[in-house]
Amino acid sequence: MADFGFVGPSYEAPSITQEAQECINFFPEIDPLKQAGERGVVALYPTPGLTIKAVLPNLQEVRGLRTLSGGEQMIAVCGPYVYVLTANLVPAVVGFLNSSSGKVGITDNGINAYIVDGAYRYTWRISAPATAVFTGSISTTTLTVSSVSSGTIAVGQSLYGVGVSAETVITALGTGTGGAGTYTVNVSQTVTARALNSATVGATFTATIAGSTMTVSGVASGTLYLGQTVQGAGVTANSVITALGTGTGGVGTYTLSTSSTVAVGVTMYGLNFSVLPSTDGAFSGANTCDIIDNYFVYNNPTTQKWGASDLLSPISPALSYGLKDGSPDDLVALIADHREVYLMGETSSEVWVDAGATPFPFQRIPGTSTQHGIAAPFSLYRLGNSFAYVSHNNRGQAQIMQMNGYIPQRISTHAVENSLVNQTIDDAIAWTYQLEGHEVYVVTFPSIGTNGLTWAYDATTQMWHKWLYTASDNSYQRHRGNCCAVFQGMVLVGDYDNGKIYQLDKTNFTDDGQNVRRLRRAPHLVSDFQRQYFDELQIQFQPGVGTTGLSQPTGDIYLNSPYIIYPEATFTIGPFQTFIIGQQANLATNSTTTNPQAMLRWSNDGGSTWSKEYWVSIGKLGKYQNRAIWRRLGMARDRIFEVSITDPVNAVIVSANLKAYGGDN
Repeated sequence: MADFGFVGPSYEAPSITQEAQECINFFPEIDPLKQAGERGVVALYPTPGLTIKAVLPNLQEVRGLRTLSGGEQMIAVCGPYVYVLTANLVPAVVGFLNSSSGKVGITDNGINAYIVDGAYRYTWRISAPATAVFTGSISTTTLTVSSVSSGTIAVGQSLYGVGVSAETVITALGTGTGGAGTYTVNVSQTVTARALNSATVGATFTATIAGSTMTVSGVASGTLYLGQTVQGAGVTANSVITALGTGTGGVGTYTLSTSSTVAVGVTMYGLNFSVLPSTDGAFSGANTCDIIDNYFVYNNPTTQKWGASDLLSPISPALSYGLKDGSPDDLVALIADHREVYLMGETSSEVWVDAGATPFPFQRIPGTSTQHGIAAPFSLYRLGNSFAYVSHNNRGQAQIMQMNGYIPQRISTHAVENSLVNQTIDDAIAWTYQLEGHEVYVVTFPSIGTNGLTWAYDATTQMWHKWLYTASDNSYQRHRGNCCAVFQGMVLVGDYDNGKIYQLDKTNFTDDGQNVRRLRRAPHLVSDFQRQYFDELQIQFQPGVGTTGLSQPTGDIYLNSPYIIYPEATFTIGPFQTFIIGQQANLATNSTTTNPQAMLRWSNDGGSTWSKEYWVSIGKLGKYQNRAIWRRLGMARDRIFEVSITDPVNAVIVSANLKAYGGDN
């Protein structure tokens, strides 16, 4: 029996008697040069591995990634810290959020980055993230620097690092003059020795403040701008420039978001990172944001409101907002697509466009309303020429849709939807990556099951597979990826737990060193419910893919030669153990030691119970004529074969061949 559909996507029906196919940590690829029915029309390739590229020092959830316009910098939010990474992928702290968990929205307009976390909105003036990198500690207002890795420390630099208070600025030299030594900072705090970085402030100037009016009499360096935080002796914390008076970046008057009294001109600093005030715009906070026509747009959670900033500015006018009121449901999320803003409600959606109106520039496009809303705000992500999301409407939920113009089209299968029925799905998160022509929408449901569930939809083949992390006990967990960005030619993902940033790596067959269990469960083999006798199954793996060096990190156990196993004794070799018989010796990293194994089991009752595993080699390194064959496989009326592999090799399944014959009833 030539290829009997052994290769295919994940599709487990509500009844496994109908269909029980699984495709875990493989993705299907279609050969366009072959005709239907030919061997190898569809092959299974291993999902990309995770290669660590950076570790964010506070080791918490990576809440969001974004490559900034121009491609030279990437923002990463980890816990409460905002980092910027440049080409060397060394993270530098540039700001602090008022929250420490949950997804964030990030966008930028080439001048300012814009971040939302639900309760607050933030902005960072795009600039050099680290003027100096060093090791230091803080006791009250004294910064003690023990060593400098790069750059020069100077007065008028913002100070950043894990545990450092917001709005900390170096205000005076002590024994240090740019390198090791002591310095004075403006905020009293205690920080033990650790890696720190400093960055030049946006402006250093002299000013007085009366109420909310700041009068600048001299600018020593830099430029004042809207959205900048002002710091100095006597200045109220979180004072942000919200309007220009007579000043346009230099001397003159400016309006602040807070009230202070500074009667005598003192040195002040304009900081590049700001928590936007609650008085900014028509409301505070947002959980999704985007950029369109140089306006930052954002939603107001649990209401119908959404707002827009001024052109090329992070500051929003008080009346610059609209209502998604075509239907009575609340606005959940928004996204800009094709220079239009899609407003995704609880059970409906509508589309607005920049019409140049005043005071709010956007107007609804007639005829664009749909009866599909969104179940999870962070499931909304770009895919192909539009976007996809987990849907919710007044008839039900848990379909996954892709927008086609103004019409949502279902891309989920009954199998995907069945896994979401009666589950918590409003915390789903999604991201998209593209490698080797496969554009894949990855959606994770953290609350499904004990360890979460991750589905992946390949828009190229329109097939679904599961993409799961394999724990040390061989159990499956949600994928480690929590967010994604393309930076420096790499597809990078942030870990949902530990501050790590990985590259999706087609040449790495582990997840950051952890072996991946890849599994394919084939369709039912039924022939009029008559007995079938299975003589031989051959799975066409890409042969000769054994690697060099030890494949398992658990170490080797050396046995004396000869090693005697007595008749009543039991000797067990586990799946993750390597035993070497003979004299102990050192193995070089280029020694051929891996003999990758495929593990086959089967069910004779439609997937309810399973046999033990039977192992065969898929080929040591260079063994290109190796064949993975299992023989004398017994009899069944309803047979399902399942194969898995855990070795870190390029396990490609091209096809399968089965020799079987029918018997008497």
